Amino acid sequence: MGYEIEMSIDIRKERNISNIMTNATSIAYTHECDKHYRFTDYEGSRRKIKRNSYVMIFCFQEEKFNNMANFLKEVIAKYKKKIQIESIYEIEHNNLIYASSYYMDLIEKEQKDNYKHRRQTRSFSETDYFILRDILKKNY
Repeated sequence: MGYEIEMSIDIRKERNISNIMTNATSIAYTHECDKHYRFTDYEGSRRKIKRNSYVMIFCFQEEKFNNMANFLKEVIAKYKKKIQIESIYEIEHNNLIYASSYYMDLIEKEQKDNYKHRRQTRSFSETDYFILRDILKKNY
């Protein structure tokens, strides 16, 4: 199966969005990304816009874990303040490895409780730990 990485770019803050998206996609396929999706996410009304973002989802096969890790490192190094990593999901075991605070507000209570329990008990696999520690700079 593999991994899905969801990233977003805030349209309200960034001016050169198409260039960032093109470069991120190019980096992904350089690191043997299986496929990717793009869509816009808009939340709020005309006067009170809570969220206006482009969302990109990159899919990597499980065998390409090192490539995925290198992709994350490169994207984070290049676009640290421009791209927000929303979630990293392991498809085969149905595990949410990483979730941003915004993403946590969107997911169902059962999945949120499972994610919080895994973080509190630190019950991560070796690959999960590698992603959280080395790539996202989280100390678990």
